[in-house]
Amino acid sequence: MEAYKKYIHVGLFVLTLVFSSCEKWLDVPPQTQIEADKVFEKESGFQDALTGVYVKMTSQSLYGRELTFGLVDGLGGQFYGLGSANQYYSTINYDYDEANFIAKSEAVFKDSYNIIANINLLIQNLNEKGSGLFTGVNYHTIRGEAYGLRALLHFDLVRLYGSSIASKGETALAIPYMEAVGTLPKERLTTRALLNKVIADLEVAEQELATYDPIVPAHSANATTYLRDRNLKLNYYAVKALQARVYLYAGDKAKALVAARAVIESNVFDWTPSSQIATTVEGQKNRVFTQELIFSLYINGMSAITSPFYDEEVSGNLLSRSGTDYVALFDDKFDYRFEYLTTPAEKLWDIRYSTKFVQPTSSQAAFMNRMPMIRKSELYYIAAECLAETDPAGAIAYVNEVRAHRNTAALSSLLNTTQVEQEIKREYRKELIGEGQLFFYYKRKNASQIDGKFVTVNDDMYVLPLPDKEISFGQ
Repeated sequence: MEAYKKYIHVGLFVLTLVFSSCEKWLDVPPQTQIEADKVFEKESGFQDALTGVYVKMTSQSLYGRELTFGLVDGLGGQFYGLGSANQYYSTINYDYDEANFIAKSEAVFKDSYNIIANINLLIQNLNEKGSGLFTGVNYHTIRGEAYGLRALLHFDLVRLYGSSIASKGETALAIPYMEAVGTLPKERLTTRALLNKVIADLEVAEQELATYDPIVPAHSANATTYLRDRNLKLNYYAVKALQARVYLYAGDKAKALVAARAVIESNVFDWTPSSQIATTVEGQKNRVFTQELIFSLYINGMSAITSPFYDEEVSGNLLSRSGTDYVALFDDKFDYRFEYLTTPAEKLWDIRYSTKFVQPTSSQAAFMNRMPMIRKSELYYIAAECLAETDPAGAIAYVNEVRAHRNTAALSSLLNTTQVEQEIKREYRKELIGEGQLFFYYKRKNASQIDGKFVTVNDDMYVLPLPDKEISFGQ
């Protein structure tokens, strides 16, 4: 029945709970609602449930690889020219019918909705139980993070499986927005309708975290043991940064600028000092610029995940591109991002690759196992893009602030709007290598060309096919 194509089954796995922070919840079969109710009898159960969500997000099928330096970066042209033996060969060629790509895409879809289901169960119990079980501000921070994470996951899904607003996002059906635990097929929404729900969830998250999150200087007294290391959680400023991303994707530059400036002008996040970047002592090199990470995921044993893709000896899966292209992109060999975060292959001609996620065993603990989710510099690029038409000089000032901390020359304040936008794109390509944002930049702009790709790009490439097994035909 054709009408059922408007719906998707996303409830087949909604009770596969992931309370992964506690040993007793590891490697267990799907839980029943009764067992879930027992978990949510105590505050610690809510904490464990939220921790489990973050742990699941670090899976290689999601932000541990495919939604950061893997599949999405391949789609965005951050690596190319790979041999047919490389597992991302089909990705860089947009061969969406190839088995390897299908498996990766299905895992992204399934695992994302699985986490969303767990978040919904957490939110349901938070709203039913209220704050009475909780100490301090934990109820509000957990609730804020849960709503924010639900928004983040849906946003990334629609950026993969739905048309952009600049294309068919006002009318074409994308994916469902899951707001409750259930097993019935859910109606697909347009990208516009889904973004409205993302924005609504982020408003809840903002309201909760603005008043209680200890990362906000005015609330620093709230930093109990559970609320330490807030930049490893979806904190208040991460919510504001995500709002900036979402509003820009939705085409609302005025609100995107306000949200971006809220983070920039907070002065909560420092620039990484040059002494931690411009050093040849491997163990002292801060490759991901940790001070600038508004939100990052902690991935235990990250080296084992990243090394197969950034080790020249494992050249079959090396994520690289032409050294000539790298040189042309950076145009300044003293740019920290080129000089210290890329390297030429020793055994492969004219090949260069990123070393951002190389994890030497001698590295300081504070610099290891961090997967960037949202970084400070992106907010400067968002602010710049919002001003490019109305205040090109103001836009360039934001870009130059980042460039100053990357040891590269300032751009002229006399650049016109088109030139400003070209420089912003170049900055995305340089700054966000390995972080999964470049593909979404091109898609948001509905660009007909992705740098490094020699095909005309349209919705056939920008919109990933929905996994066949998730589409209901009324059977």
